[in-house]
Amino acid sequence: MSSIVIRGDARALPLADESVDLVVTSPPYWALRVYQDGGRAYDGQIGAEPSPVEYVAALLDVVRECVRVLKPTGSLFVNLSDKYAGRSGPQGATGQRADRAQAATHQRTAVHPAPDKSLIGLPWRLALACVDDLGLILRRDIIWSKANPLPESVTDRCRGSHEYLFHLTKSPRYFAAVDEIREPYAEPGGRPGYGRPRPTNPGGNRGVHVGMLPESATRDMGQHALGRVPGSVWELASEPFAPPAVSPLDGRPLSDHYAAFPTALVRRIVLGWSPPGGVVVDPFGGTGTTALVASALGRVGVSADASHDYARLARWRTADPAQRAKAAGLPKPPVQLAGQVELFGGAA
Repeated sequence: MSSIVIRGDARALPLADESVDLVVTSPPYWALRVYQDGGRAYDGQIGAEPSPVEYVAALLDVVRECVRVLKPTGSLFVNLSDKYAGRSGPQGATGQRADRAQAATHQRTAVHPAPDKSLIGLPWRLALACVDDLGLILRRDIIWSKANPLPESVTDRCRGSHEYLFHLTKSPRYFAAVDEIREPYAEPGGRPGYGRPRPTNPGGNRGVHVGMLPESATRDMGQHALGRVPGSVWELASEPFAPPAVSPLDGRPLSDHYAAFPTALVRRIVLGWSPPGGVVVDPFGGTGTTALVASALGRVGVSADASHDYARLARWRTADPAQRAKAAGLPKPPVQLAGQVELFGGAA
């Protein structure tokens, strides 16, 4: 299917009400980076708020917009990491420290909700606000366990090796196709007792006893032929992403992005919670990972981002054959040299 790349504000998506089947996004993290266009920070970017309270409020506005465009049967997946209070200013777009004027806008203020060295709890503050303020249903908190986390120079606490992924819905009934993402069972034959009926009370008493179930609850606990439903901890590695220096589409330089969304993570969500041919949107499209994976899997992928530089990067990536093959979990296609005629379908 196709992919669409839009330059626009995540709080005002140019999409019709209830037109989207799935939203998958990873918002900018608070006070971490200053995103730029043409080497200059642009105004109004989320993540540059003076305090975490204002940051969560801005994200809630984005979620509210996602709810508007999401179908009643749709799902919303939000990936977010936490931050410690009392840390210094944000990282620049190339990984360097931002200048003092930029960093000053990211320093904590009097409304900071946590003492120094404390985790602020940003992912859960957003998730609970989605439930309390927007009435969404929090179906599952998922731990993205990173197989290759960045090292940390800490000696008094555990190093960080995970991020949160929240599954939110508008309705108790929504589209799900978990059969598409079932996993092999850990052991052949499963745990003892699986595949056999649960026992009833041998003494004839139909009441519930410790370790027993009434006869009416007896059921086959056999394994599913396609495997087990994925658990709430997903161990996936971060994926390196190195775009070409210039875009093959227009010959102009492309921006770099050192922390692109893993395609394997998005692939699991798209297969499990969107119908074939459905519309999948990322309001913080960045490098276009969500739209790339969605279109490679037979959906319509829509990537929106406020940055012109990232929109150009996403347009190249969603059209690149090698990137599309990787997103679909297929082998990389052979490189076709300039001027080379295809064996089939080439020029006569």
